[in-house]
Amino acid sequence: MKNLKTQLKINNCKNGYIAITVLILMMVLVSVVYLFSNAVFSELAIARNNKGAQISFSLAEAGVQEAIYRVQHDSTTRNNFINTTSGVSNFSHNPALVNNGAYSVTIQNTSRGVATVTSVGTYTMGLKTARREIKLDIAQAIQLIYPYDGAIYASGSGAGSSIADIDIWGASLNIYGGSLLANRDINLKFGANVNIEKAVEAGDDVVMQMASSLDCNCLINDDGDPLTPQCSPSPGCTPLEGALPKTMPQIDFEAYKTVAKNTPGESPTGSQYFANANDFLNLVPIGGSKTFNGVVYVDDNLDINFGRTINMNGVLAASQTIDIIWGQVNMAPPSGGGASGIFTQKNLKLWGLGNFDGTGLIYAGDRLETLFSVGLTTNLTGGIIARRTWVNGFRTINIYFDSAVINTALGDPTDTPVIELNHWEEEY
Repeated sequence: MKNLKTQLKINNCKNGYIAITVLILMMVLVSVVYLFSNAVFSELAIARNNKGAQISFSLAEAGVQEAIYRVQHDSTTRNNFINTTSGVSNFSHNPALVNNGAYSVTIQNTSRGVATVTSVGTYTMGLKTARREIKLDIAQAIQLIYPYDGAIYASGSGAGSSIADIDIWGASLNIYGGSLLANRDINLKFGANVNIEKAVEAGDDVVMQMASSLDCNCLINDDGDPLTPQCSPSPGCTPLEGALPKTMPQIDFEAYKTVAKNTPGESPTGSQYFANANDFLNLVPIGGSKTFNGVVYVDDNLDINFGRTINMNGVLAASQTIDIIWGQVNMAPPSGGGASGIFTQKNLKLWGLGNFDGTGLIYAGDRLETLFSVGLTTNLTGGIIARRTWVNGFRTINIYFDSAVINTALGDPTDTPVIELNHWEEEY
């Protein structure tokens, strides 16, 4: 009996040790399984997060690429980018490219032709959403074809009784933000009144005759505050004579002709290219107005008369002389941005009541002349480039120099505007 009790006691002790050992082993196994499972779930989470980060970043990049495409090709976005100083363009896609993916983009202008693109890409995985943001500064790349500040620049010898590049006879000329440049002479006659905000440079001489006046190196529009004088009461001017000749930039008329031929229009060929000036003038009613967009090219002498008004949102170009006799040409850049102005390979003449106004480049391969006009005012934002400029008559010309307008006009009109990418950054 005693042996049986002893044996039972021993067996109970062994069973207790076994139970404890089993419990310990189970705890170890549970811990191992837990740690392994935790590691597996962590790896899965990391893989999921990496996938989400990559997809959301790619979506943000896709938004940037679409923004650049819109700035280059979408007329509304491009116009906002080129012509506003603080405009905003927004767009978004949800879903975008993949299921549960999306991106939203803001194009915020900081000045004309300069903007910050903010693109946010998101990718949803269950209850979690990965988000990446890219910021990019973009700017319109304009080739510096015209490196001068000449609001009027004349490059070659004159004609007739004068060898001057620039003649101002009896007219008033005000140039804001720019200079008056000529490779040869500048002649002021018959009470010409010339005010230049910057400088006057002539390759030969600056000649003033018959009560003419020349003021420069001051701001013309003084605010009147005596504490901040912008210009003395009689600033006078010391022009630079004998300056080195500058090179007259050339317009690619063939390129503009090509653009006109490929622009839908109402000419006999269905484009905005006109081999005959009358085909163009027949579209503009006598005493009325007509608006054109893009490039119009007339392969002929063009007389704008009989009270016609042409609203040119772009470029009016001609292979021969343009005479604006009794008519008006109003210039503005196209709605999507680009070149604007009046270009001729020969002469551009304003007679009597003929006038032009607005934003653009006035380019004459030979001469720009104003004749027999009394009391008219011409306002131009941009500049004038001609082999010779002759302003005759009691006309007032106000020029607000804008180098971007000039360089855009001198560039290749068939090129898509280039966007400079200055930097980018990723934000988490």
